[in-house]
Amino acid sequence: MTGAKSIEAGAPPRGQVDEELLALPVPDRRRRMTTLTVMALAVAAALGLAWSLRLDAAYFFASSAPVDLGEARSLGAADLETNRYVTVSGTPMAAYAIEYERLIGGERYGVFPLAGQRRLFVQVPLDAPGVGRTAAERTFSGRLVTFGELGGRVGALQHHLREQMDVPVGVDTYLVMADDAPGSYVWALALLALCLAFALLDAWLLLRWFRPIRLEEEAGDGLAAA
Repeated sequence: MTGAKSIEAGAPPRGQVDEELLALPVPDRRRRMTTLTVMALAVAAALGLAWSLRLDAAYFFASSAPVDLGEARSLGAADLETNRYVTVSGTPMAAYAIEYERLIGGERYGVFPLAGQRRLFVQVPLDAPGVGRTAAERTFSGRLVTFGELGGRVGALQHHLREQMDVPVGVDTYLVMADDAPGSYVWALALLALCLAFALLDAWLLLRWFRPIRLEEEAGDGLAAA
């Protein structure tokens, strides 16, 4: 009971203002609001990135056996279900082929339509080790997506095809990303989980920041326990 008496002697009576607490400097409200704003923006950015990765992460769970679509020139809209692992056949149109390099990673890719149609393009990696490409190749296996589903990742490519080469490419134009099997997208699943974990942690910290602290009740509970 000695410890409890010393706490009672040093603490102000219940209902009385603690002068020492009032003497502490007032926190900078502007800095506090700036911190809260940055934390809220971080949550929004993490959730936005997680949303943009949803299709990539879902593709990881797609069947590893490619769906044979047959000849590109014979495909109808019902055949082109996206975010699947597919195989398509067709002759590359060299006159409309372009090469581009990704800003992150520096990988080089070739993109071209297949003969007999303009709604389906193929993207092939040019620097992939152990993958030999020939001009006579006409069967390609990979992930089927639309330019719209890839968003800003192919925005510059889409603009170049449409504006510089006069190729009608829109958000509903299809792209087979050759050699992209579902198992190679484990990175998307891991990054999605990381974004969600970060967003949840940051949101929890924000809620704790706004949670009221009942000093008097806590002090009384501590004295009662002693």
